[in-house]
Amino acid sequence: MLLGDLGARVIKIEEPDGGDETRHWGQASEGGESAYFLALNRNKESIALDLKQASDLSALRKLAREADVIVQNFRPGVVERLGIDYETLQADNRGLVYASISGFGLTGPYSERPGYDLIMQAMSGMMLAGSRPGEDPVRCCFPVADILAGQFASQGILAALFEKRKTGLGTHVEVALLDSLLSAMSYLTASCLLTGKNPEALYSGHPSIVPYQVLRCQDAWIAVAVPNDRIWSRFCKALNKPEWAGDPRYATNQSRIEHRASLLAEIEGVLRERSSAEWQTILEAHNIPSGPLLSIAEILAHPQVVARDTVVSVDHPKLGPIKLIGSPMRFVDRTTIYRPPPTLGEHTSEVLPERS
Repeated sequence: MLLGDLGARVIKIEEPDGGDETRHWGQASEGGESAYFLALNRNKESIALDLKQASDLSALRKLAREADVIVQNFRPGVVERLGIDYETLQADNRGLVYASISGFGLTGPYSERPGYDLIMQAMSGMMLAGSRPGEDPVRCCFPVADILAGQFASQGILAALFEKRKTGLGTHVEVALLDSLLSAMSYLTASCLLTGKNPEALYSGHPSIVPYQVLRCQDAWIAVAVPNDRIWSRFCKALNKPEWAGDPRYATNQSRIEHRASLLAEIEGVLRERSSAEWQTILEAHNIPSGPLLSIAEILAHPQVVARDTVVSVDHPKLGPIKLIGSPMRFVDRTTIYRPPPTLGEHTSEVLPERS
């Protein structure tokens, strides 16, 4: 989808019987398409091929001879059995960029295991690092491993295409969901590697910055980020506690980390005196990074999101006009074209006229 947003012609190959399994995940619309599928499949064409049939497998190989990029996410070993692995297809298309996305990667003892986003969140340490001790572990509310793997794969594909301009040759890009999460966890994994210890579970807090989390006001929560001592000094004035800036327990970020519990208790004691809206006005006046805790419905209607045209509308062949989140990649001198997510096999006859 990301490459399609950038202008690539993307042909999605699906099984004739049911297609992409995400078409059937969760609540479906009146037209039978799930929100999950609609969210991730704009700017694609769909063709239906049964790769157990020799004729359909031959049609796929013909497309591969003409393609710039092939992306596949079969479990390791499947493409080799079907004869659509990188080495086989590259023999007929020397410039082919081939991307493999899998749960655990193409090597290692877990390489042949199926891997879904939930499994990666659990195994990566992400769930425990983001949960309070003694409480049930919490899954991130969106498929963060899936999304990250897609982003890393698209970046690798673009780099391979750039290299191809110089060499004329393609390459095999490989991305694992588990690797993607571990990479994105950045300072959490780095801290463990440096110290040999698990980072402390802080829920919405940050192990390296205090305060940097959601805090309770009189009526609701507010997110506050104080990443350096200059902002800390302004924050103290905003809370009418200028003495905190000179308190040796709180004067530096390191001392604030060491006295995290007592400081947060004092801060929340002050914040509970006013509403979140009042504090938002006060913090904005002192130039403190902050924001209210909003629901998804609230942020989608927020003036900032509306002004940016973040939500786009496309005409779906079954559903009529539908709204989606547009691409975060913007170009000041052009407008991104959005086409609706395809129905199953919608473009088979167009892409493979010999089958019609």
